[in-house]
Amino acid sequence: MGAGGNVHGIMVPHVPPLIEYEMDHKPSQVVGELKYIGRKMKEWGVEAVVIADTHWQTRDKFFIDDSSFHRTVMSYHGFRGEIEYDVAGYPELAGVLLEAAERNLVFPGVEKHGADHAITIPLHFMFPKKDVPVVPLSIAGTPLCAFRWGRTMGETLRHWGGKVLFVASGSLSHDLDSFSRGLPPAKYKEFDRQVLKLLSEGNGMDVLSLNPDLIDAAKSEGNFRDLYMLLGVIGSQTRGHVRAYENLSGIGMGVVEFIDSGYDEGDGVLLRDYYYSDLFH
Repeated sequence: MGAGGNVHGIMVPHVPPLIEYEMDHKPSQVVGELKYIGRKMKEWGVEAVVIADTHWQTRDKFFIDDSSFHRTVMSYHGFRGEIEYDVAGYPELAGVLLEAAERNLVFPGVEKHGADHAITIPLHFMFPKKDVPVVPLSIAGTPLCAFRWGRTMGETLRHWGGKVLFVASGSLSHDLDSFSRGLPPAKYKEFDRQVLKLLSEGNGMDVLSLNPDLIDAAKSEGNFRDLYMLLGVIGSQTRGHVRAYENLSGIGMGVVEFIDSGYDEGDGVLLRDYYYSDLFH
């Protein structure tokens, strides 16, 4: 696994059963890959994690938590292994992103959110020493809004110069009713398969073109906005490397790595469409 430039991207799950897998010493490809990628990121010299948090969904306005320290927010219940992951923030980097956003007419707000389990669970495996500072981001607006915000962040992080891991934290399929009832995962696995195929081909922006019935049934966590934010940062046609996949009833857990490819020519067309839409904010 290599890391191009000074920005790296990854899509990760954060489901609480992963903690139980670790407690029970149950083999898990997802857990193993998160630990492996974390070690490689440390070897690379990662200096900060910027994370799109699907458990922090705000209406029309994006937010950044610029705190110097993030306390654990216990946002899941009914599972064994509640973990504490109090971790340092990075106010200076958050400030750089805020200034860049305002120059590009995104205008995110600042709000204290803390480290909920979209942050604590994947980072527990990736950086168990809690020694990489974190900047949490909310999910808001439309996928195209998220893409534009991601593109602004990507350009800013490249010029910032420090080595940054951008994380989209969310499941593929995410039907919690099916999970609680233990329903067969077949239709969800098909949705997961199609999304992972698009990502691996560099066609991640096409996920909204999938069968609407399949999308509605899968109830994708974050409605793809975390993914579009990631693709904005990394480049819309960047090929994702599927490192791990497991499924539970109604929940698809994928680990997909993206090596920064910069911007694609097609990104300009997407932004042009954005300006001529009514999505400006």
